[in-house]
Amino acid sequence: MTQDVEIEISKLLQSSFIGGDSVSMRDLSRIWSLEMQWFPPDSALSLAGRLYQSGWLVGNHDSLEPSPSIQDHLPEMGWRPFLSRFEFLPDAPDKVVENETIHPMENPAHENEKKEPYPLENQLASMASVVSSMSGLEKREVMRRAERKRRALGPVSLEIAILLLAREQNLEMEGLIGYLN
Repeated sequence: MTQDVEIEISKLLQSSFIGGDSVSMRDLSRIWSLEMQWFPPDSALSLAGRLYQSGWLVGNHDSLEPSPSIQDHLPEMGWRPFLSRFEFLPDAPDKVVENETIHPMENPAHENEKKEPYPLENQLASMASVVSSMSGLEKREVMRRAERKRRALGPVSLEIAILLLAREQNLEMEGLIGYLN
């Protein structure tokens, strides 16, 4: 049962932190309650606080991100979290390095290391750069509009949202389709 809850939490965080940006606890609860309409606002804020306390979210209240020790479990199409699955929150899995267990918030030596971006983040960044140069929009604006479109459409990947934005801008789609795997 604990492993099922861990997978559900991983899916929740994967769908909430696409693009690798950190968010405040209030913004995260706003995303879950108002934009995604998954939880009531009070329950969303409570869940964010509980995930932070149990180590699933790291950082501070103004800049949260998923713990690096969490395994990636991408949500399948149409996946939706249910609050009842999160009644009991296990502690976040520990990251094992050289037979030592390291808790996400107890290792200050790794704080200054630059994180290696995920391949999906590289793909999204280069896709956004191409759309930016073709459309004349800033890359930040492309990502903002795509993220807004993704939230409005529901369970749509950010890649598809960028492609839809490019289509709205009447851009040549053939070169962009190559970014899809």
